[in-house]
Amino acid sequence: MTKHSLFHRAMALAASALLCLGAAQARAQEYPQRPITLVVPFGTGNIADNQGRMIARHLSDALGQPVVVENKPGAAGMIGTEQVARAPADGYTLLYGTHGTQAANLALQPHARINPARDLRAVHSLFRQSTVLVTPSARPWRSLQELLEAARQSPGRITYASSGVGTQTHLASARFQEATKASFTHVPYNTASSMTDLLAGNVDLSFSYAESVLQHVAAGRLRALAINGKTRLAVLPDVPTVGEAGYPDAALEGWSGVFAPRGTPDAVVARLAREIAKATEAPEVKAAMARIGSYPMGLSGAAFQAFAEAEVPRWEQIVRNAGAGAR
Repeated sequence: MTKHSLFHRAMALAASALLCLGAAQARAQEYPQRPITLVVPFGTGNIADNQGRMIARHLSDALGQPVVVENKPGAAGMIGTEQVARAPADGYTLLYGTHGTQAANLALQPHARINPARDLRAVHSLFRQSTVLVTPSARPWRSLQELLEAARQSPGRITYASSGVGTQTHLASARFQEATKASFTHVPYNTASSMTDLLAGNVDLSFSYAESVLQHVAAGRLRALAINGKTRLAVLPDVPTVGEAGYPDAALEGWSGVFAPRGTPDAVVARLAREIAKATEAPEVKAAMARIGSYPMGLSGAAFQAFAEAEVPRWEQIVRNAGAGAR
């Protein structure tokens, strides 16, 4: 083959590559062309479901296509997470992921068929979420220090409810006990009956989401002793954080974000990230989330991916220290 022929062949290949790149970019710019599914790997009516639906509405308006929330509960969120991980990497199937599905479950379910850190790609963060340490108003403890003094005098006598082994409400308490050197007895539940028993005084404490306890605190049925997070909550401005009470290592915040199957095109991820960022910062969304103690995280793309990957060993250690890991 002559130099002249080689030159023309190289030019033809370069032109073909540019055409392919241009076509791929055009397809990404045209995204989306049909409805998008946002899988929430939990049941309906909870914080995850409410946040997912709020973001879906904003995405639908911004993208000009329906964003349909599909609740897929089971296996602490792993059924829905696996569904998304195995979906086509085209931007039409997304996951509402959490610290649980993306990090803690790797310790809780080490034999799961997928690894979210490997099989999913971070798009954009959503919200960080604290829990509130509450006790029935009939209990004598009016501050965190009074509670800790009582717990240290009678180790294991004071009980706390959680929504199940390995949940944030369980791990938050385990980390709190580790940081404060106090000892409580765990009473795990699998249903909403934990709040019923707490209000009835059948258990002494709970690390609960603000959304679940605000009405009861306002009505005087529960007393909030501390915020188990880094900052006070606007909805409970007079309740100190565990850090302010002298135990910064006790704070354990949950988080959420949107993920896509690994291999989803960069341009599609970037488009989604831009719109999700706008949604989380929308005044009405921020106001609604602040009312339940949730705040935007503001992490996107590579920064959110790095954050999610760094959370895996951190939550594995938290699970291990709580004695909640698989045996």
